[in-house]
Amino acid sequence: MTTTAAPVARPRLHRGRLSVGWSQGIVWGAVVVLVIGPLVPLLYASFRSKPYYLPGGVLTVQGYRTLFADPAFWRAVQNTLLFAVGTTVLAVAAGSAFAILCGRTNMPGRKAYSTLLLAPIVIPPLGLIVGWVSIYGQSGYLTGLVGRNLHLPVWNLSSLPGMALLGAAVTIPIAFLTCQAALAGTDSSLEDAARSAGASPVQVIRSITLPLLRPALLDCTVLIFALSLEVLGIPLFLGPPAHIDFYASYLYSAWSGSITPDPSYVSAGAVLLLLVVSVLLLLRSRLLGAEQRFVAAGARGGGAYQPLDLRGWRRPLSLLVGAFIAVTSAIPLLGLVMMSGVTALTTLVPPWHLLTGHSWHQVLTDVAFRRSITNSLLIALLGSAISVGFVAVATLVAHRSRFPLRRTISPLLVYPRAVPGIISGIGFFWSYLMVSPPGAQVRNNLWGELIALSVRNITLAYVVIYPSLARINDEFDRAARAGGAGWWTIARRILLPILRPSLLAAFLLMFITLLNDYDPVVFLQKPGTEVIGVTMLQYWQQGVVGPVAALAVVQVLIVAVVLAIGARAIRRVRHA
Repeated sequence: MTTTAAPVARPRLHRGRLSVGWSQGIVWGAVVVLVIGPLVPLLYASFRSKPYYLPGGVLTVQGYRTLFADPAFWRAVQNTLLFAVGTTVLAVAAGSAFAILCGRTNMPGRKAYSTLLLAPIVIPPLGLIVGWVSIYGQSGYLTGLVGRNLHLPVWNLSSLPGMALLGAAVTIPIAFLTCQAALAGTDSSLEDAARSAGASPVQVIRSITLPLLRPALLDCTVLIFALSLEVLGIPLFLGPPAHIDFYASYLYSAWSGSITPDPSYVSAGAVLLLLVVSVLLLLRSRLLGAEQRFVAAGARGGGAYQPLDLRGWRRPLSLLVGAFIAVTSAIPLLGLVMMSGVTALTTLVPPWHLLTGHSWHQVLTDVAFRRSITNSLLIALLGSAISVGFVAVATLVAHRSRFPLRRTISPLLVYPRAVPGIISGIGFFWSYLMVSPPGAQVRNNLWGELIALSVRNITLAYVVIYPSLARINDEFDRAARAGGAGWWTIARRILLPILRPSLLAAFLLMFITLLNDYDPVVFLQKPGTEVIGVTMLQYWQQGVVGPVAALAVVQVLIVAVVLAIGARAIRRVRHA
């Protein structure tokens, strides 16, 4: 009698799982390369004695020595720090005050003000700056009216305090949104109890509301300070009359005006700024982690509450908030429109006597202006679609997969927006030059600019998509897997369709941001690849004012149309 041993069944790797793992790994690798990749050539270029494309270069720290030995660099550092401190103090104080007035009091018009206070986010930044210059600049309309006609002392917008005031007007929405979100998620029972005990509204705000806002105040303080270090448009538009340079404008001027092309000390300055901003963001996350112990959250969360009664101060405070919105957004926007349609905006002659269509004719007929509009629209459309699709898949890998390195994706998606745009632009410049392919294929065309702008702003798509994904119960995933569905099938047929409103909102936000952003492109733009923001910078520096204002108005109109269409589309998708 013979016996035969039964063959031992050997486990086989499931081909579907293997392919899913590889595809998720490719997504992870793409995130790493796009976010971290441009920073490596930047670091290398900062230690070369000559630009990469010139022979004979050696590794050295001469670039850093040249930077530190330049008195103009230290003046730029000092100006930037003073500007950042002034901007941060003003923005945080005003933003938190507006958040409390709109979110915790019975001030009339608070709901409308909550929307209008976000106008500086929607208005293109350079357009807002041009509007401020046309109204409040040294030759501005209101400046001339107050000084020449009324013979009163006038302000100086081309000074550090004036620039800080403009910087605060631009960044107040950040503080407002941060504090508003914190108030919406904070239990109001402590404030109710204090009111019941006879505390006045001022006492409640000072003793309870502000301490509860401490984590949010810390968050927006560090964030606004870090953003103020990278400002480029304000010093380029307002700095020349007073010979004021900031860190970013110093690097831009050194790069574009140096006798030696692409000097290494500019890359060295970019590396130092990147290091400072990264340290600030790390400090922000550490401090926020400690401050979360002081957040009061109860079962009611941010639900119904009894607004603080401002009594006789209700209408004066409402008028004050309305006046602030008018002064910082509405009047500059009106000034921008007026500047685009007159030969000169002056108090000596009524504007209707100086009406002209010359600026608009130049925008519509000049090849550079028309091409910049077309290129910006193409970058915004294609970049938004590609970015949102890529970020959606990366977010699913980060939060709805079993990929081993999935936890590193979320910080990588958040980091690009923290990198100053001017640093991102220099990094991509060197990446396209040193890494070929694909550098040679994208270096001198719109694809290179699209990649740089999209990578810098993928954070915005992530912060819109992730909260919606977090609200989707993972029971859907488990039920689909039990039915034999793979990861990609679950993503394609279940999760992404549910996320359609968020994907559309992310597309809308990315489109507007890519249309308005310009910092990374100042080092990448070549003839034929102009975008609106850089074209405005270049023509403004040449003294061309009217056409720049008209181009800014075109940008504002495009944003308004896209917002109107996008809001309607989102409502339809949500009700579908």
